[in-house]
This record gives sequence, structure tokens and C-alpha cells, in this order.
Amino acid sequence: MNRDEDRAALDQLEQQQVLAWGEDGTAFAATFTEDADFVDVMGGHLHGRTAIAESLQQGFDTFMAGTRMSAPRERSVQFISDDLAVVINSGNCVLRPGSQECRTEDLSIQTKVAVRQDGRWLFRTFQNTRIRT
Repeated sequence: MNRDEDRAALDQLEQQQVLAWGEDGTAFAATFTEDADFVDVMGGHLHGRTAIAESLQQGFDTFMAGTRMSAPRERSVQFISDDLAVVINSGNCVLRPGSQECRTEDLSIQTKVAVRQDGRWLFRTFQNTRIRT
């Protein structure tokens, strides 16, 4: 296994999320498996790619309109097996319209489990939690 290639594929998957954020729920959800579990920062639980796409699009069309996803301040990737990885991003946020930096109270830590399916990495689980300040 070439871990550099795997890390690059996971980086690209996260970049797809950044590019889709705030506009395209379907493109964001395409980074997840069909049966993914997504727990948002408020504790809401979504199951399945379709539910993730629909919920995010509703948010992008209303209260999350114009927001952007920031890059994490810290990131770790641990490969559990050839086809399973845990990605932890810390110190990222959803940037409000016009903002260039994360507010301290908006910082979060995300835990993602990635699986390789049919030669392609996708996220199977996502958990987002505010960082205690």
C-alpha cells in the first residue's frame, strides 16, 4: 500500500467537501458512502447519502447560505487497515459570510472514518463537535 497516495486521496476528498460547502449538498454528500452516518455540531444525526444531501442543501439554501468551510488547524490520519482510516481535523469552522477567520466559539473537531470501496476512498462516518473553550 502506498500511504502517500492514500493520504492524497483523502486530502482530495476533503477538498471536494470544501468546494461543495455552502452551495451543493449533493456534491458534498458524494464524499460519503450510501449508508453513511453524519452527526452535525448540534447533535443531529443523518443516515445515508440522500439524507445528508437533502439536509445540507436545505441549510445551504437558508441559514448556511454564503458560508464557507475553513481548513483545519491540525489534521491527523491513522490507517487502521489497508481500506480503513480515521481522520481527525481540529480547529476548523464554518466561516460566516464576509469572515476570513474562525471565531473561537465556532471552532470544532471532526472525526471521520474513511473506507476504501471499489478502489475509492469515501467517508462512512462523520462526527462534528465544538471545541470547549
